Amino acid sequence: MTDLATMLWKEFAEFLGNRRSLRVFAIAVGIFGLLPTLGAARHMPPPVRDVVLPMYVLVACAIVVAQTAPDLVLRERTGHSLEYLLASRLPDGAIFGGKVITAAVMGCVAAVLTVALQVVALNLHGGGGTAGAATAGGIQWLYLASPQGRLLAFLGPVLLAAYLATVGTFVALRVGDQRAAYMVTMLSVGVLVLPFVLKLITPHVTTGWMEAAALVFAVLDLILVGLGIALFRRERLVLYLQD
Repeated sequence: MTDLATMLWKEFAEFLGNRRSLRVFAIAVGIFGLLPTLGAARHMPPPVRDVVLPMYVLVACAIVVAQTAPDLVLRERTGHSLEYLLASRLPDGAIFGGKVITAAVMGCVAAVLTVALQVVALNLHGGGGTAGAATAGGIQWLYLASPQGRLLAFLGPVLLAAYLATVGTFVALRVGDQRAAYMVTMLSVGVLVLPFVLKLITPHVTTGWMEAAALVFAVLDLILVGLGIALFRRERLVLYLQD
């Protein structure tokens, strides 16, 4: 745990010290937190709004993670510090876990801030006053008032961030260009929608269905992270870096 904590301290410090990462983070939160307040989302019926607005949250999370995960690797590849990291006493699991957890956490933080910005902005613009929005102390809580909305807004980003952070870390080990790595990581989301496109799974916006889907997604994340830990071996990575 000490080794993992060391890696997390290093990765978070590098993230906070990178202007491009912070700029992407701020832009994603700002756009997807404020965009719903400027468009038709303010006038949507509550059942539609409670599905559409959390999608902005998921997109903000995906953008931040898809940018951060490859960048944590590529900055070290271009600076030739990844070789020194692999030559250190830090175990493979700590190196891999530090990068994945950092990217995933920043995506989840972006999601929470996007939710907060949506709620504040829509209340200020009077867009939360549509029928069906629960109130507490005069605040319209929008989709947060429903179990489905809370699942999409809070659990969805956690599962999506874990998936993209793992994929993005491995993509950056083989793709040396930041833009290409970002695009490949974002395109990997298509794998998650294939069952719906092929109609192998029919979505129903109900709490029971969403809990079952979240459980399946969580199992997929655990399998992917487990494979990542098993495949992240410095002997193999050194060969990749020499290509």
